[in-house]
Amino acid sequence: MNKVKEFFSNQENKKKIYFIFGGILGAILLILLIFLIIKFVNRKLSYADMEDQLVEATSKYLKEHPDSYPTESNPSVTILGETLVNEKYLKKEINKLVKDTCSAEIEVLFKNESYQVKPFLSCSRYDTKLFYDKVLEDNPVTSKGSGLYDLNEMVVFRGDSPNNYVKFNDTLWRIVKMDPVDYTVTMILDDIKYTVNGPWDNRYNTTEESKHGINHFSLSVISNTLDTLYQENFSDKAKSYMLPMNICAGERSETESINDGSVECSYILPEQKYLSLLPLYDYINASTDYQCTNASSFACQNYNYLVNPAGKWWTLTPDGYQGTKVYSINFKGRISSEAADSKKYARYVAAIDGSMIYRKGNGTSSNPYIFI
Repeated sequence: MNKVKEFFSNQENKKKIYFIFGGILGAILLILLIFLIIKFVNRKLSYADMEDQLVEATSKYLKEHPDSYPTESNPSVTILGETLVNEKYLKKEINKLVKDTCSAEIEVLFKNESYQVKPFLSCSRYDTKLFYDKVLEDNPVTSKGSGLYDLNEMVVFRGDSPNNYVKFNDTLWRIVKMDPVDYTVTMILDDIKYTVNGPWDNRYNTTEESKHGINHFSLSVISNTLDTLYQENFSDKAKSYMLPMNICAGERSETESINDGSVECSYILPEQKYLSLLPLYDYINASTDYQCTNASSFACQNYNYLVNPAGKWWTLTPDGYQGTKVYSINFKGRISSEAADSKKYARYVAAIDGSMIYRKGNGTSSNPYIFI
């Protein structure tokens, strides 16, 4: 025991021990560092990260191959993933970047004077999902409660709490309805603080001899306002997703109970638009209260996700009995016919291409759908 104490008390022996211990510790740290470097270099991407890399690589490829851009006369171009690998726009083969066996095609579209890059991965355990398909997968068509309903040859969100939130153009929207034929998704702005508060129209109405406006949308102040909002408030990327819409600007009476769109769409504007307002029948259909049948029904404020306590907002639909009035929705969800020159939010509506690539989200307000 004394020899052991004597050995450790010797300064030279202590130095040797410290040196050996330090060498062992250094070797361990070096091995750990090498392991981490190897793991980092060989790390596998998630499918979403791989799709992002495909978008980035395709954008670089197009910049250096301008003849490959789609054009108005040739609006769709497909670029293969192996092309990006062979020409070094991707550092490795896709199968070495993700933990799966995959191939990729990237569709590049020319739309609305802009370009969409849509990466499609086809893997043994994963396939790129379209936004429309994901929403339908999460919200099977139902006949009661909040959710998607099969209505008027569309799938329509109804009820007070459907999971239909979308993050688009840095603002929050709600999906109103989706077309199962062409995958068009119609959405309405939820964050109405991002729009303007003003009149529907404020010109002098010579027919009614009234200063309270003219309720013809094609000539209205609010139509011009929406055109300006589209030009100034939407990014080029957002515009590339948006589709031109038919504007159903027909008028209806307060007691009209036909809500299949035929009344409002009895007059469709000759020109299409990228921003509009919500026709009244869409608001009525959003309520699951069976007593919500027309503009005079107080019950339309019940079980209706379109009720927005942030303020009053305009619909697209004129009052058929009074040429100076338009239907609006107040902060409690009550429908009323108001003078066109009064001030309310222009809660606008847009149609987007549902064949966009789904990225994430489940449609709740805290985790809205996001697409690329």
